[in-house]
Amino acid sequence: MKNYVGKKAKGFYFDGDSYPMGYNSEMERLIGEVGKIIYQGESNIRIKFKNRETWNYPIELIENHLINQTMRLSDLRELYEFFDDDRSKVERAIKSLQANFVSLNEILAEDYFIYNDYYYSSEEYCVDYRGELLEKDEAHFCEGLGEYVHSDDVYRVYEGRDENYYSLRYIQSECFTYFRGDYYDDDALDRHDIVYLKDLGEYGYMCDSYYCDDDSCWYSYNKEEYVRGYHNGSFSTITFNNKSRFKIGYEIEKEDEDVRNSIRIDDFESKTDGYWRKEKDGSLNDESGFELISPTFEMDIDKIFEHIEGNEQLVAHINAETSYNCGGHIHLSENGLDGNQLFNKIKGYTPLFYALYYGRVNKSYSKGKSNRDLENENEKYQAIKIHHDRVEFRIISAVPNVSTLKWRTKLLMMILQHPTDDIIKAYYNVDTKFTKLLKQTYSDEKLVELKQRFIKFTKEFENLEIKNNN
Repeated sequence: MKNYVGKKAKGFYFDGDSYPMGYNSEMERLIGEVGKIIYQGESNIRIKFKNRETWNYPIELIENHLINQTMRLSDLRELYEFFDDDRSKVERAIKSLQANFVSLNEILAEDYFIYNDYYYSSEEYCVDYRGELLEKDEAHFCEGLGEYVHSDDVYRVYEGRDENYYSLRYIQSECFTYFRGDYYDDDALDRHDIVYLKDLGEYGYMCDSYYCDDDSCWYSYNKEEYVRGYHNGSFSTITFNNKSRFKIGYEIEKEDEDVRNSIRIDDFESKTDGYWRKEKDGSLNDESGFELISPTFEMDIDKIFEHIEGNEQLVAHINAETSYNCGGHIHLSENGLDGNQLFNKIKGYTPLFYALYYGRVNKSYSKGKSNRDLENENEKYQAIKIHHDRVEFRIISAVPNVSTLKWRTKLLMMILQHPTDDIIKAYYNVDTKFTKLLKQTYSDEKLVELKQRFIKFTKEFENLEIKNNN
């Protein structure tokens, strides 16, 4: 079989029913667009286009859509004339053309550079500060250093009113402050209301902090308050016996002024041995709202709820009142897997979450998407957020009580015990293996409606049909 990797080809239409990878209507935007073949399998190749999209195409049709750079006699004459009959340069040019590193027009227009004895298009390639060759769509020109760097080495920097992107090498040579993924100069810190918190030795938002007149400094909390500032503390972990490879963590939002103000924050943290956080959240009512942040638990359901149910403060706070504003995010992780790997392992159940919490599917804070878009777009406020080390289920609704939290934990454990990336298989798992657990919460009639919603959302987001035998 020929090797097509590195060659250029145009996007094209094919009959999706004839090939296992299928055809997506979004590919029609790229018909006739030139891309580069970056992968070759037994039945398909993958083309990467200039907008960085990648799509699979059937390998048996690719010959008709390759960018043909076959050398004609007239082209050869032009090369010899251009290089003053220097045979070694002509041979180098032919080798570069055959490898699709440059076009004939680019050579004749001197729009190329030489790297490792090949000619490369100045439009599509560059060399970074380390002398390594990069494709332009994977590179960034750092204005601060006046040189190319890999896109992965670029960070956003706020300078006064401006927003720029620089390489980390340049950033570290200047006086910028790192804060939550971005860098700021002093003027930008002021404009974004970011202040230095004396008690933590780090920066935070002014709106979540407290100013002390005694020493003219900012702090992360006021000792007379009942909650800490938003995400201003460290996360804790509780390990029981190191038998489970899974971990789980909860974010429990409440709006209950009586429970919120029933115990001061220092006392609450003392009663929970410093493992749990109780903090503000901008989406909740200022007077009654609070968010409980659990430790990261080793996934042992009995021991997790021994820990919770044996603490009257935790039970009171988890059983507190909720409102329409509240949610109950749950984080899952597995030892040895990053977030993308874990998501791909269990993504067959995405429609189940949409069916369970259908009232939140199209909300701005938990947008429902196809599995493909959840992975590729990975916005902060999508229904399932993929972090580098875990998966966050943002679509899960408010936690009414400890019993519901335990039931949800059992459901997630069942998903981890029966993982699949196949939505149809996940549906039949729900219809069989999950029935006993689901019936603890759903009547027979409601269970039928749940399965119908699973089918509906599978069709809506994945364009797959599930045959329902009920």
